[in-house]
Amino acid sequence: MSNVSGAILRRRMQDLSRNVGKPHAPLFAPLVFGAAAQIEAISVSEMVRNSTRLRKNVSELRRMLSLSAVVCAVPSLMEVEAMGGAVNSEVWPPVLLPDPGFDFADIAIDPAVLQSSPRLAASIDMVRQCAVVDRDEPVISVALTGPATLAAQFCSANPERGAIDDGVLYEYVGGLLAALVRLYAEAGAHLIQFHESRGPGDAEDCWKGALGTAGNVGRFHRIPPLLVYEHGAADAVWPMQAVPCVTSSSAVSVSRAHAHAWSGDPANWGSLPGEQHNARVVTSVSEVPPAISLADLMSHVQRVSSNA
Repeated sequence: MSNVSGAILRRRMQDLSRNVGKPHAPLFAPLVFGAAAQIEAISVSEMVRNSTRLRKNVSELRRMLSLSAVVCAVPSLMEVEAMGGAVNSEVWPPVLLPDPGFDFADIAIDPAVLQSSPRLAASIDMVRQCAVVDRDEPVISVALTGPATLAAQFCSANPERGAIDDGVLYEYVGGLLAALVRLYAEAGAHLIQFHESRGPGDAEDCWKGALGTAGNVGRFHRIPPLLVYEHGAADAVWPMQAVPCVTSSSAVSVSRAHAHAWSGDPANWGSLPGEQHNARVVTSVSEVPPAISLADLMSHVQRVSSNA
């Protein structure tokens, strides 16, 4: 996909985190993740609990597709599960199971506790492995749940708990995402994405605070924090706390360095921007369907590559 070395691509991500650097052809980093389970003919849920299997399968799929980025996590209720929320992760995508006994506010945000969660532990360890053993030096990308969506998930995890003050809720969410970004950064990640399936609504200031708390940790480690909205999720708000990731349907023009988010369906992928645009990354708004055939996926990636 790219003749640019991994070292240069990683340096470009550092530049994006500081909003510096010259325009360049964007890094193509769609959320290709669960489909990698097909390589070993195992279930996605089995793959994501074993860091070695996860790394081998996802890395092999990256090589098959000639991509320059490897994806180590996608939005999949992993954050709620790590904090003790009831999640059925035997299916993919996982499903939230409301629990009247769950109260996240009583659970301290402890990195040791977070890393005792099998899926999260495997994902973080995959980052460590990739950083050490992958000689191609791909950009290591992590896609997490955005603060507004995560706040809604915590509320849905126990609908009987009652209303929660926005300030308290988003302070907790921001602290949790900051802890996760720090863990991934220290493991060796180069790109963090926050995916929103909804907007902040009336809690925009609190949401910006949470986004800033997590985003600042990323920038401290020279990792750009991308903000990605699902198509039709809400009117896009692009605060300075994150790097905008615009979609083809966005009516908002962004002059600063930013990213593009294409459909999660590869059949709808377009052509990559050229060298002189401010789009530094092209990702997808959601995970590429895990059931897609690898032959079809390869065909779509080759089509994009041939147009680049």
